Amino acid sequence: MTCSNTAASDRSAPFYWFLIFAAFFSLQVLPRLSQDSPAGDENVDIVDGFYYWQGDVISSAEHPPLAKALQALPSRAMGLQSKLGLNFTAYEVRDAYFLMVLNRRHFEAILKSARFVTYLFGLALGLVLFTWARQESIFFILTVLTLWAFEPIILAYSGFALAEIPLTFFFFTALVQHQKSIQKPSTLRAVMVGILSGMAVTVKFTAFLLAPVFLILEISVWLENSAGRSFVAVAQRWLWGGIAALLWVCLIYLPGTLAIPGHPWPWSLWMNGLHDLSNCFSFNSFYFRGILSHETHWDYYPTAFLLKSPLTFLILSIMGLFLVLLGKIKWPVWQWVPPVVFFAAFLFNYDLGLRMILPVYPFFILMAGRTGEWIANQNGEKNRVFILLWVGLLLFQVFSVGLRYPAYLSYFNEMVSQDKRIYWLGGPNLDIGQDTKRLALAARAHGWSHIKLAYAGSANPKIYGMDWSYWTQKDIQGPQPGWVYVINDDYLQVAPANSQVAALIGKSWITKRIPTGRIGDTWYYFEIPGKVLPDASTNVLSTNVFLDEIFADKIK
Repeated sequence: MTCSNTAASDRSAPFYWFLIFAAFFSLQVLPRLSQDSPAGDENVDIVDGFYYWQGDVISSAEHPPLAKALQALPSRAMGLQSKLGLNFTAYEVRDAYFLMVLNRRHFEAILKSARFVTYLFGLALGLVLFTWARQESIFFILTVLTLWAFEPIILAYSGFALAEIPLTFFFFTALVQHQKSIQKPSTLRAVMVGILSGMAVTVKFTAFLLAPVFLILEISVWLENSAGRSFVAVAQRWLWGGIAALLWVCLIYLPGTLAIPGHPWPWSLWMNGLHDLSNCFSFNSFYFRGILSHETHWDYYPTAFLLKSPLTFLILSIMGLFLVLLGKIKWPVWQWVPPVVFFAAFLFNYDLGLRMILPVYPFFILMAGRTGEWIANQNGEKNRVFILLWVGLLLFQVFSVGLRYPAYLSYFNEMVSQDKRIYWLGGPNLDIGQDTKRLALAARAHGWSHIKLAYAGSANPKIYGMDWSYWTQKDIQGPQPGWVYVINDDYLQVAPANSQVAALIGKSWITKRIPTGRIGDTWYYFEIPGKVLPDASTNVLSTNVFLDEIFADKIK
C-alpha cells in the first residue's frame, strides 16, 4: 500500500517514461563495462561462477553462488579452456590462472559479459521501482526514476560483476511481493515470496535480514487491524514461503551435493558457507577518518551515507522525515522498516562500505520520491516556486552525479573536497582497483618506460600492456632520477595492514611530495626528472601486486 497526498492517476504512466530513464542509466553504465579494470573480488567471483556449473559450490563458500553463476553464464558459450593441468591449493590462485593465463585471449570478453548480467539486474531494479510507482502522480514517478537513474552507488555496482546489485534486486522484489501477499493473501504469492527470498540468500547471506523485516511487517499489520485476520492463514503463508525458500536453496547447492564425495546435504553446504563468513572478517582492518585499525565504528555507515549520497537525495530524505513527523506525508511501514533493520544490524558491525547496505536504497528512493511529490504539489496552480524548487533539486542530482562520470564508486557529494576524500573513507567507498586499466592506458600515452608501482589490487597492469618494476630500498630513501612512481588510494589507506613494505612506502617521501598528476580518480603519479641510473641492488621490495610472483613469466 502506498500513501500519497494526491489521488493516484486514473491510468498508468506510459512505459516510455521508464525507457527514457533506462537510457540515461545505460549511458552511464554500459561504457564502464569495458573501461573499468577488475575491481574487488570480480576475478574470483566470475571464475567461481564458471566452475559452479561443473559442480564446485564451495570455492569462496562464504559468498553463495547464485549471482556468480548467473554472471558467469555467458562465458560458458565462449569455448574457454577449463582443464588447468596444475594443482592449486587456493581457489584465488586457480581463478587468476584461469583468467590471466589459460584464457588470457578472452579475458576482456569474460569480464564484460559478466558485468552485462549485473547491468541487467540494475535495469530490472529500476523497472520494479517504476512498476510500483506508475499509478502515482507524475511528480512521484519522475522523482523516483531520477533518483534511481542518477544514484552513484547503484550506478557504480551495476557495472561490476559483484553480488550487491543482484542482492538488492531480489531483496527489494521479495519485499514488494510480500507486501502484495499481505494485501491479497494466496498460496501462489506466498510461494513467490519464498522463492525470491531464497534467491536473495543464495546471492549473499546478509539477505537473512529479510526474516526480521517480514516479522516486523506482519506484526505491524496485525496491530493495525487484527479483526478478520486469521493466525492460521498467516502461519500457512509463512509455511509455504519457508518451504519454497528451502527448496530453492537445495536446488542451488544441488550441483555440489552431486559432485562432492559423500554427497553432503545441500543445506549443510549453505550453512558451512555462513560459518565461513562469520570467521573470515576476524582479523580484518578497517579505514575510517584517517585511521587504519581493527576497530569498527558505530557512526561509520551513517557518516558514509551522509558524505557519499547526493545532496538532493539527502535533502529529500531528511526533509521527508520532518514531514512525516508533522503528519504532512506518510511513509508505508514496509518502506522504512528495511532501512532501520539494516542500519541497526550494521551499526556495530564491520566497516565494509556502503555496498553492505545497498539493498536499502530502493526504499530510500521511494521515501524521497514522496517528499519530491509533496514539494511539487504545494499551492497548486497559484505558486510555481515549489515546482521550480522540485525541478531544481532533480536537476542538481543529475548534474552532481552525471558530471562525475565514470567515477561513481569514488563519488562524494559537494560537502567533501577532493583532497579530503582520502581522509574520510577508503576501500569499497573509494578504491577497489577500478582505475588500473586507465593507469595502463595513461602510461602508454605518456610513453613511460620506467615505472615503479605500489599497488595491491586484483588486476595486474601487465594484463593491459604496462611494464613496471618493484621498489627497492633506494626508492624508500628517496625518488630515483628518470623513474615514474605510481600509487593508488587503496595502497596508501589499507595495504599497510597486511604488508610491511606498504607501511614503509606509506611513511616515505611519496606521501609528502606533491604528485605530478592524477589518473582516473584513484591513482597518483610522480615523474622524477633525470636519467635512469644503473642499479645493481638486489634488495627488491615486493609491493604486494596480486599474484605477480606466480605469473610474472606468463603475463606479457
